[in-house]
Amino acid sequence: MDILDREKQYKELLSDNLYDRLLLRTKEPNIFKILGVSDYEIRHSNFLGWLLDPNESHGLNDLFLQRVLQDILIDERAVGISIIELSNLNISKVEVRREWKNIDILIITDNFVVCIENKMWSGESEGQLSKYSKIVNHNFPNKKKCFVFLSPSGFDASDSNTYISYSYKRISEILESIIDNRSEHIKATALQYIQDYLTILRQNVMNNDDSNNWARQLYKNHKNFFDFVFENKPDIWDDFATILNKKVIEQGWVLGSKNKGYVRFVPPNLEPLILKYNRANGWPNKEAFLFEFDFNNKTRLSFRSIVSAPKDYFDYDKRLVEIIGELEGAKENLGAKWKCHFSKTLNWNLETFILEEDEAQERKLDKFIEDIKPVVFKVEEQLLKHKAELLKLKEGINNL
Repeated sequence: MDILDREKQYKELLSDNLYDRLLLRTKEPNIFKILGVSDYEIRHSNFLGWLLDPNESHGLNDLFLQRVLQDILIDERAVGISIIELSNLNISKVEVRREWKNIDILIITDNFVVCIENKMWSGESEGQLSKYSKIVNHNFPNKKKCFVFLSPSGFDASDSNTYISYSYKRISEILESIIDNRSEHIKATALQYIQDYLTILRQNVMNNDDSNNWARQLYKNHKNFFDFVFENKPDIWDDFATILNKKVIEQGWVLGSKNKGYVRFVPPNLEPLILKYNRANGWPNKEAFLFEFDFNNKTRLSFRSIVSAPKDYFDYDKRLVEIIGELEGAKENLGAKWKCHFSKTLNWNLETFILEEDEAQERKLDKFIEDIKPVVFKVEEQLLKHKAELLKLKEGINNL
């Protein structure tokens, strides 16, 4: 298709009424979009914690708290807690904690405690729910407890015998009802925040906002043009890899094996010590050891030290693991194949960084590199202490 045909398609798109409606909707100010926090699970927990606290500045008093607790406490898994207790709830003594002992939201009242685990985008970690229930039971032995698993659609937790399923869909319904019936009693600023939050829930979590439907229909109306645009969409992983490669080189480090979503390197002094296998180990250059940045997940950037091994485990790898494992702070629980002694993770919005060229994000990236440099230097120094031994092992390995 030539340029003239593309221009005609583009004109048809601009003439579509749905395009105008969607453009206006996406340009409406929204505090969560302005702050760039609409997709962060922890920010949703913060806002919900604010709404659930009857002593906060939103002006809802305990209205939202009561509606949510009514749903939860009617469930048979809220053992020993009666919904009738809510009528005598002393709101001045209600405490809502955020990220207390890594628990997303903890509601503490005179008689009972409600533990809420928020899983918007991520899955459960192994043993996570059991750990939280033990913490709550240990710290509040004289209070009744119930446990809630909050997700977009209210799917069951792995421990469904203990955790009550609750959904963002239901939270949306409660907030819509409050706005419809009580908006005149809510402070203007708080009302705007709640309306903005509802928009984010409908658009980003439940995908049932009018704008979602308009976007789907607009795509159907102009499928060929959008497909062409998508085919030429910037590859944020490749773009970020280019930026990160440059920063690695600026540190004087040597780039290692490349895979999409990863940048790997070693200090130049270590390069002669590192064995390269003659069989596949998952890295194109088959190195036995590398440091790596992992940005496959667009919301975080991870750094790791990695000892890799092929299918069989050889003396070189075993010794490498032992040498690095002697360092203070090295992990003892290593992976079966990718043996990670050191790691560090940064909350990171890859799309914001690439598409908006955010200077604050740039500074954040530079600081992260500074933060991981002590680990790089420490491992480098440790391996260089064993240079002769590692070179001997490397030279002695044939036909791997």
